Amino acid sequence: MRASILAAALVFGVCAPASAKSTRTGGILPGASASDPLDIDAGKLDYFDKEQKLIYSGSVIVVNGPSTLKASKLTIFLDDSKTAPKKGAAEGGTSSDRVKHIEADGPVTMVSKDQIGTGDHGTYDRAENKVYLNGNVVLTQGDTVTKGNRLVYDIPTGQAVVLADDGSGKDSGRVHSILTPKSK
Repeated sequence: MRASILAAALVFGVCAPASAKSTRTGGILPGASASDPLDIDAGKLDYFDKEQKLIYSGSVIVVNGPSTLKASKLTIFLDDSKTAPKKGAAEGGTSSDRVKHIEADGPVTMVSKDQIGTGDHGTYDRAENKVYLNGNVVLTQGDTVTKGNRLVYDIPTGQAVVLADDGSGKDSGRVHSILTPKSK
């Protein structure tokens, strides 16, 4: 099943490896580079040509470089101004560059290096080059646990910010962290 989904995604121009001519500054997930392929494994893929949209469902697992994203459902919106490469990735831009926006429905888990972020919903926006986790967010790094309503990860800088608000501008509580000292 995994091979057929990956083959279908290659036909639609999402999972082919990026070339050296990539215009993206980084990968789609934290820690990934523009040359890292987007490897998606799911139970089902629905492709909507007119909308340039792919919907993966059924225990979706996305691997991009050293990072992994798990979600119940993943919707990828493609940039239709770029054509999928016909003869090779270097000739028409890279197919992973066609990804302009991703919506992940949860529960969502994102694992990158020594950090694990969880939330109810996740998004990636190429124009902003940021990954967002929203709703019941928990960021864990080693023994340190931080909880809030929203996490914003800036891909170029590698900075993660946990916020109490939900993005609507109204106060939604507070950020709470537990810092555990290392034992001797």
